[in-house]
Amino acid sequence: MSRVLAFSYDIALAFDKPVTNHSFVLRCLPADGPGQRVLDAALTLDPAAPCTDQRDSFGNRLQIGRIDEPHTGFHYRAAGTVLRDDTARTPEADRPLFRYPSAFTMPDDALQAVAAPLAGIQNPRARAWALLEAVGAHMRYTPGVTGVQTTAAQAWALGQGVCQDYAHIYLALARLCGLSARYVNGLPEGEGASHAWCEVWLDGIWTGIDPTRGRWADEGYIRFCVGRDFADCPIERGVFLGGANQCQTVFMKVCQQ
Repeated sequence: MSRVLAFSYDIALAFDKPVTNHSFVLRCLPADGPGQRVLDAALTLDPAAPCTDQRDSFGNRLQIGRIDEPHTGFHYRAAGTVLRDDTARTPEADRPLFRYPSAFTMPDDALQAVAAPLAGIQNPRARAWALLEAVGAHMRYTPGVTGVQTTAAQAWALGQGVCQDYAHIYLALARLCGLSARYVNGLPEGEGASHAWCEVWLDGIWTGIDPTRGRWADEGYIRFCVGRDFADCPIERGVFLGGANQCQTVFMKVCQQ
């Protein structure tokens, strides 16, 4: 069903002492793609800094810039509207690299044991859903027990984690079961923080599936970036000079217009 979604995404970084030579790469603006058309989108930065809008090899939009002068905070806000409509999508190309393990989705013996009986499900869509159920049955959503460097195998062993961990585990299992699957970073309808889910190549279409929420990802989701795992598509990454500690606050809102 066609939907127009308005989004806003705010991130504020606070440093406990001034930093300089702050280079950053953002992936906080959605791109046009199958089922998704950006009607308008804008990025504001504080401190103001020039940045370029580029594309990576996955087609994600990159906003690349640098702040040389001393500063104790960095705030950016992305906002706009997106038309989402999956009903008229046509077949898309598969990419073989999404069938193989990546740094965060390398399976261990435990994950291979989970995947083995599910790989025999003949219908790919049913297989994709069975994997989602397996992740949901084992994992408990628990913030703070994992971090950005936690792998699928480590999160599975803990039995706890957040959306990034659910997505990495799902990708590891899907690829073991012969499905092409990719990581997605973006915003779901509602308020809170950014979210991670997956897309599986089914019947020639990259189909969204959300292992954290136990559902197919429909037109209530805005895709910001895709990749093999989190390492390919963090929404924010940067380096700076200065021995400062940083604190990050995030707030997003997506609603139907």
